[in-house]
Amino acid sequence: MIALSFRTKLLLAMMALVLGVTVTTLLIMENRVRGSYERHFQNLFQIQIDSFMQQREARLAPVKERLAQAAINPRLIAAMEIAGQAGSEQQDVDDLYQNGLDQLLELLRSSRRFRPNGLAAGAGARVAPEKMAAFREALAAQGRLGPQGFFIFLSPTGEVLRPSPKVQLSYAFPGLRRVAAQVAAISQSVSSLGSQQVGYLAPEEEGGLARLREVVFTPIIDQVTRQAHGVLVVGFPLPDEEEREMREISRMIDQALTQNPAAGGILSGIWLDDRLYSSFIPSRHLPDLQREISAELKTARRTRHDFVVEVGAVPHRVFWRALNPDSAFPAAYQVCLYSLAGAEEEKRLLRWLILGSGSVALIGALLLSLLLSHGLAVPLEELAAGTAEIERGNYQVKVPVRSRDEIGHLANSFNEMAEGLALKEKYRSVLNMVADKGVAEELVEGKIALGGELREISVLFCDIRGFTAMTQGMPPTEVIQMLNEHMTALTAVVYECGGVVDKFVGDLIMALFGAPRGTGQDAANAARCALRMIEERAKLNRVSPRPIEIGIGIATGQAVAGCMGSADRLNYTVLGERVNLASRLCGQAGRMEVVIDQETRDRLGDTAEVVPLPELKLKGFSGVITAYKLSSISAPVGKQ
Repeated sequence: MIALSFRTKLLLAMMALVLGVTVTTLLIMENRVRGSYERHFQNLFQIQIDSFMQQREARLAPVKERLAQAAINPRLIAAMEIAGQAGSEQQDVDDLYQNGLDQLLELLRSSRRFRPNGLAAGAGARVAPEKMAAFREALAAQGRLGPQGFFIFLSPTGEVLRPSPKVQLSYAFPGLRRVAAQVAAISQSVSSLGSQQVGYLAPEEEGGLARLREVVFTPIIDQVTRQAHGVLVVGFPLPDEEEREMREISRMIDQALTQNPAAGGILSGIWLDDRLYSSFIPSRHLPDLQREISAELKTARRTRHDFVVEVGAVPHRVFWRALNPDSAFPAAYQVCLYSLAGAEEEKRLLRWLILGSGSVALIGALLLSLLLSHGLAVPLEELAAGTAEIERGNYQVKVPVRSRDEIGHLANSFNEMAEGLALKEKYRSVLNMVADKGVAEELVEGKIALGGELREISVLFCDIRGFTAMTQGMPPTEVIQMLNEHMTALTAVVYECGGVVDKFVGDLIMALFGAPRGTGQDAANAARCALRMIEERAKLNRVSPRPIEIGIGIATGQAVAGCMGSADRLNYTVLGERVNLASRLCGQAGRMEVVIDQETRDRLGDTAEVVPLPELKLKGFSGVITAYKLSSISAPVGKQ
């Protein structure tokens, strides 16, 4: 893993912070813009759909009323009863349509719903009386029902009654092959309910093209017998003028809500039988748009009422609503498409604005980070270098205090810590000189407290034979030099065998095995140490101008080990009968001999070669003592 400097980490942290704030702000702003436009589109769609439903109701209410009046006309009922019977003749059907022409022309001649192009009026518009009169005269003269409108009759079973060519209809009879099943189902529903129904169908016209029609189904019922004789179906093309007026209204509302004079309103249409019928959506976009809307509606009908599609590479949000719920007609939906170009443009401008502001903030943050990191990195680098010196054991190191802030306090504390460590190191050095190293470490770590503990140990005493006679008349400096050379060599042997030098008393060395820490082989370690002392002393005697002979005593057993003295002046040592016994055995050992007690002999087992000594009567012991002279140890013994 790459190790980064503090300055680099600070720069990266500032960059990450600024970038995080910038990205978060960007996401929040984009979500707010999107949410604002979605609420605006929802309000606009609600206004549009309400306006559409109101206009449709206002437009169809008089038509439905007049068609209901026509359906109860005795002449039309009589003609329908004859033509709708099974086995009726074609002449009967022709008479029915001729009667229907007379009835509908007389009934609908003054309706604004059927008017030639150029005389249409939107909601709230007025048509000059002279133009309306001319329209009525032309309608009466031509006997026409209006451009692209139609009416048909259905038998009681829902079968379409077709007139012969000799009947001069004012419209092309619609092709109902593709909607025959729908027409039959609606007819059955209307006849059974006995009420009018309004919906949408898309019959075929000349050329095989389907065009959306607004259709009114009116049952023809005998007013005396209440028997249904058939259904009158009247269809109208959707009024383009009203759709344009709705588009203009939506455009003005869109401009008012968005405060944008360039707002262009909506694209709308009616969805029926997996086709979108609209005179405002460019025809080149309809095939792709129909596929997208069809796929989305299959899911959206169950989960949501809006989704996004593209029209000419421009995203549009689509809202839809059913126009004829709970009707026998096939489901038709008012579909409105709202361009998201404005929202995308606003998001793009906000994105650049936020990114520009974020870039300026990032540059400023980097400059500030460089300034701050320089003030922080230099003192920290000095502290790191000082710490490395401390780790190498140089406690005399100092770091400069450059300020009075937290970094300055830290540098000052570091210097105080270094002084304290230097002082402690001096204490440790002195302690190691006056006490065993292992004991000193235990004391420094606080593992040895004032008091004692009962431990299983082996105690070794080593004494120089004839020391008094040897040093008689020697200068004190030579005596100290000789002892130091002797003690240094034998102390090294004690450490080599895992022991602890408890104390030096004149020419005597006292060593411990098992305190303050045991190894599990303390008796064997003490025995090997004694034999190695004999070997080391013999080696020194071969080169020393003053040969020295020693005697060693070892005793094993329980003793009290701990710091003895006061809280201000302590000495780690051991006390007990085994300590006294080891001292007495040392006095019984001959020159260059090792004497051990029975407990040590038992711990050594068969690995030790010993020679029994006569029973000993020792000072301070009431009974006789069994002791052995140790000659050798063949191999290390197992754990005690």
